[in-house]
Amino acid sequence: MSITLRLTFPGGRYHATPWGRHVNEGVPEWPPSPWRLLRALIAVWKRTCPDLPDNDVQRLLTPLVEPPLFRLPAHRVAHTRHYMPWEKKGPQDRTLVFDTFVSVGRDDPVFVGWPDANLDADGERVLCRLLSNISVLGRAEAWVAASVIPAGGMSSVTWNCGPTDEAHPNPLPVFCPDPATCFDSDHYPTIDPAKLAKGKVKPAQYLFDCPRWHLCLDTETIHAERWPTVPGARWVNYSRPEENIIVAFQRRPLARSQPTIARFVLDGPVLPRVTDTLPLAEAVRRVAMGCFRRWCERHPDEAEAFRREDVPDRFASVVLSGKDAGGNRLAGPGHTHYWPTAAESDPRRIGGVTLFARDGFGLGEVAALAAMRKLKVGELDELRIQLTGLRRTADLEQTLVGPSTVWQSLTPFLGHGEIGIRGRSRYLRKGLRREWRRLAEQVPDLRGVELRDIEELSAADVIRAGQPQPCEFRRCRSKDGGREANRAGGMFRLTFSHPISGPLSLGYANHFGMGRFVPAAGLEHE
Repeated sequence: MSITLRLTFPGGRYHATPWGRHVNEGVPEWPPSPWRLLRALIAVWKRTCPDLPDNDVQRLLTPLVEPPLFRLPAHRVAHTRHYMPWEKKGPQDRTLVFDTFVSVGRDDPVFVGWPDANLDADGERVLCRLLSNISVLGRAEAWVAASVIPAGGMSSVTWNCGPTDEAHPNPLPVFCPDPATCFDSDHYPTIDPAKLAKGKVKPAQYLFDCPRWHLCLDTETIHAERWPTVPGARWVNYSRPEENIIVAFQRRPLARSQPTIARFVLDGPVLPRVTDTLPLAEAVRRVAMGCFRRWCERHPDEAEAFRREDVPDRFASVVLSGKDAGGNRLAGPGHTHYWPTAAESDPRRIGGVTLFARDGFGLGEVAALAAMRKLKVGELDELRIQLTGLRRTADLEQTLVGPSTVWQSLTPFLGHGEIGIRGRSRYLRKGLRREWRRLAEQVPDLRGVELRDIEELSAADVIRAGQPQPCEFRRCRSKDGGREANRAGGMFRLTFSHPISGPLSLGYANHFGMGRFVPAAGLEHE
């Protein structure tokens, strides 16, 4: 019967460099070379199925050394560029590396066939066993799933890649085994038994425990001997469909909605204190807007929608900045809230930052957030920040976003500048009700919910919850110049007429971590 193999690449990529080419030449191997495929079968045989006799494996491989036919799926050649440690000129030295690969559909198979080959039932069983153990073909990134097509399963296949004659205008050389010499041993290195007995053989001279076939020669030996041709191999000219003839991939839009939550982790010699919530949030906003501006400079076509009207040569994200194209402050709650969160090991220190935007983060904002690396907050200039996850509001724990009827302060609610020190509690309650009415008008889900009770937390309640006192928090934004450093603030417990879903932030600097409320039942989980 004929032999047909089915290869799929779950990673959507085939990474391999043709024999004799350097990886930085940017030339991928396509189709997969038969020489590589047979050597992969030998590798999994010796590593995973050593019980199979040499004669059985040779009987299996003999019909496979002939040049096969291929049916190639839609594909595109692509590459990535990145810098690798070089250290030739010092510890900081880097070199640019090209990683070229063939991009294919994860479920689009490559068929490899030998229509004139014959394989008995025992040979098919051994071949199935070996193919099931192959996990990589080519470089480590080229994950593969291989199987045998039953007899008659590919009777109507149309092969689009196969050997051609010299008259072909653009032949493609493919590295194949040489049926006449691949099982010979003329060039297979030998070890002098006398030197081996005396221990004079270097470990590098030991070869793998394989039959003495040219097909089993390891790559290091081939390069070291500098043979003009590889023993047991030959180049065969193939004809292959041009890339522009094959159907191109269609970019499909994402079916899921934009993320509304971005979570970061902080690291550094000394973490900032919880009382520095406001300046840390401002620092995160500055870095995020800077990364977004650099993203716009690298993507001019996509950046036109973010061009500032007041400063035409600058770009800004409405979601990250909270200002429209004219530089005017947005009144709604749709833009980003920057919420520093306490570290699990030390609740007095800030160990992470959560960004929440009701309007969602677009592709540009996500790219900017992923590019954030360093922060400077006051004298702490060695802070590192890393994006750890993107989520939607519905994916958050109920202990953080409700729904709940009772909400309690996590950070102090700060009143407006006209609220003086005298009569602070009375005017803070009034300011809270005014802020709630404003938020309820802007968020449809909160309309009709009444704020029934406002209870100011005592010092004992705050200490018992592990919170610093409101007076210990920094209460002034950097743009205010310290004029309102004594702005009145306090911790409160709010009770509503109906359960509401958060997140919930009210008052001055509520987009910078202040005035944040969480369900009272879930305060200990924050």
